[in-house]
Amino acid sequence: MTAPWWRWLFVLPGLGAVFYGVHGLLTAGSRVPLGSWLTWFVGSALLHDLVIAPIWIGLGWLAARFLPTAARPAVVVGAAVAGFLTLIALPFVLGVGADPANPSFLPRDYGRNLLLVDAGVLVVAALWATIATVAARSAVHR
Repeated sequence: MTAPWWRWLFVLPGLGAVFYGVHGLLTAGSRVPLGSWLTWFVGSALLHDLVIAPIWIGLGWLAARFLPTAARPAVVVGAAVAGFLTLIALPFVLGVGADPANPSFLPRDYGRNLLLVDAGVLVVAALWATIATVAARSAVHR
């Protein structure tokens, strides 16, 4: 089966962006320490392949095994949003770059706030899953 012609409308700009990034990386000279960049690039790939992807595969297996079909989208979206928020907030929670001489740099309780926001997201996802499951079950009984 051949790919439709319009797929190139997405591939070509993506390849252009990749080549532009590689060109910028290689021509930046000493502004970009290639050793540090390579460590982060390889490290992020390994983190994804060895930690994040297996966790998502396991969560998907658990969802398929134990959750009703109607509830799965809500649970997946809730988990993805909570995970993304956690990933974004993690440097603040860990206090990366905090300076004891400047207490106003990270003035909030970011760990507590992250837990509250994630809890809110998961409560909304649970409500969505419950409503979807009840609606699916009532549709079957009609």
